[in-house]
Amino acid sequence: MSPSRPPHQRMDQVRELIREKGLSRLDLELLDEMIRLGGGDLMPLLDPAQAEGATPLDSQPLMQLRRAFGLFLSFLNQFSDKRLGEARPAMGLVLQHSLGHLGQLAQTAHHALLSHHQEPEWVVQLLDLIASLRTMSSSIGSSGEACSSELWVAFLHESRDLFRNIFQVLEADTGGSTLATRINQQVKSLNRALTTRSGRPLESLRKLEALLESALPENTRRLAEPLLLVQYVITSLRITLFRPLDRGIHWPAVEQVRGSLQWLWNHLGWSLPRIEEAILAQKLPEEVRSLLKQLRQDHPPAFKIVARALASHLALLALVEQMEPAANASTQDRYALVPTFYIIETELGRLADRVYHPRVAEHLPKGSEEALLLGAFLRQAVLSLLQDQATIRGMLQPPLVNNDADQLASTLDNLKALLLSHQRVLMADLVGLFSPELRKRLFPASPSLAEEGDRLRQRLFRLWEHLDPTYQQIQVHLELRDMPRLALSLAQAQNRVMAFRRSPEFLLIRSQDRQEFEGLASQLMRSLDAPDEITQALGDAVELVGEILRFLDVFLLRINGRIPLIRLDLTHAQEALRVCNQLLEGVSPGPDRFRATHQLIQIGKSMGVRDPQTVQLLKRWVRAERGGRDVMPSLEAFSSHLKHLSTRLEAAMN
Repeated sequence: MSPSRPPHQRMDQVRELIREKGLSRLDLELLDEMIRLGGGDLMPLLDPAQAEGATPLDSQPLMQLRRAFGLFLSFLNQFSDKRLGEARPAMGLVLQHSLGHLGQLAQTAHHALLSHHQEPEWVVQLLDLIASLRTMSSSIGSSGEACSSELWVAFLHESRDLFRNIFQVLEADTGGSTLATRINQQVKSLNRALTTRSGRPLESLRKLEALLESALPENTRRLAEPLLLVQYVITSLRITLFRPLDRGIHWPAVEQVRGSLQWLWNHLGWSLPRIEEAILAQKLPEEVRSLLKQLRQDHPPAFKIVARALASHLALLALVEQMEPAANASTQDRYALVPTFYIIETELGRLADRVYHPRVAEHLPKGSEEALLLGAFLRQAVLSLLQDQATIRGMLQPPLVNNDADQLASTLDNLKALLLSHQRVLMADLVGLFSPELRKRLFPASPSLAEEGDRLRQRLFRLWEHLDPTYQQIQVHLELRDMPRLALSLAQAQNRVMAFRRSPEFLLIRSQDRQEFEGLASQLMRSLDAPDEITQALGDAVELVGEILRFLDVFLLRINGRIPLIRLDLTHAQEALRVCNQLLEGVSPGPDRFRATHQLIQIGKSMGVRDPQTVQLLKRWVRAERGGRDVMPSLEAFSSHLKHLSTRLEAAMN
């Protein structure tokens, strides 16, 4: 994806795509045009000038390190600690754990690189020893106050086998015995400096580190130095960032961390593309490529919008799909995933503002069917993207504020499932505008928004179905002052509420309703969590269960109240489609045609209350009818829209 790629490398990649994927010349031209159309949208998140001697990314651990490094740096570039509020301590944990996760990935990539080049074991041990000494030198002052002799003795005790192995290898090598003697003398000099508190311990430690580095073969030093530098910089920054006496993060050091990581990224010459060309080719099957070719030939303006949107969706899906599940991950890995979700939140906003903004449909032919279809779809897609953006922001806040790693894991996994589902739904709907059969074939298991609403309705009804009789029992227990049974019933109700709160369907609620339910559930949990006065706490919990039950009553009534309106619109759409098809078949001028046109106008006006696009198409047909022009194109566009509308309303009813 980098624009600075040499031409011969590009030709090699083209040949590889042709050989492995069976892509034709037209397919490659299509992919290149999609990348060109979305050039501004698919620019890499981080793309510095290529540095000399950049570390080649020829292994999976190195690619994982580059990806995690780039995402965390992108997060820091948009991070501000001024608006954190209650999540301030938790965001400190996110920064610490993210740096720790990067350190582990750097160590894994380092060992994988050495193993790939078949370096001997003593070289790997020597590099680990040098990395440990570098980390120690970053935490020791010039007078040695930060490193006592006891800590140094403990380090020597833990590393005695490493030193012994290195001494044996050096003494067996010709000319290595002199270096082994100098290393031994330097260790003794450092011991004296730390024990007697005289001399310069930091200088002695760095001399020992330089002597150990001189024992490395030159080729190995050149190969391992970049990743060794990554380990050293990340560990030093983590030490700089953490302040135990300040109870957490030293916030002024965050900018220093960002600057140091940016320098390291530029020094390594890495880049973080939004999507690789190989992934773009893999994610576009032959059917989609055929549809895009046909669309490019028949409707070039519409092709530009569709190709740009599909490329951006695939880039976002590649970002989401590569995330590991958080349920079985460690606490450090869970917190290290949080920056990625903030990057996704930013990407959703960028997608809504640049790719799906309704103004992009202004270049389409006025009044054409594709302009009307794409315009309506773009408006709906923007609302969906902005809602997902608000969902990420709202759902990450409670587990971070409560410092609850388990709730954070379930939230991250639910958000991942939601994002994958909604991105595939938008892609499926975009393809379905031009080929409903292709939508069914490519996205057979992709749920629609109506199906998601049905899942939410069923989950809410099951919760209400449990709480309604339970609340009656709770009131009886409260009147009889049967505290054990009352506590047991409240605990069961709390478990049901918390189960719904952790479910994927909870994320489908609108942000205002979700915040209201979240507040009631949090109050219920706090009232029953180690109360001072048990009787008062149980009474408050009974009132909160009643509030939750009333919330469910109102919410379900509001959802179910839409069903009669959907049924009414479906009846009108089917009747209008019947009359429209009757006019298309050719009704002779006279009373029958006048009656049919009058009936179609009346039905279209009633449908325009909830579907403005119907009114626009109706006005276009009426103007053609009264102006004596050819009415068949406008009537066909109206019939096509009514057919699509009937299909969507039938799906919503089911």
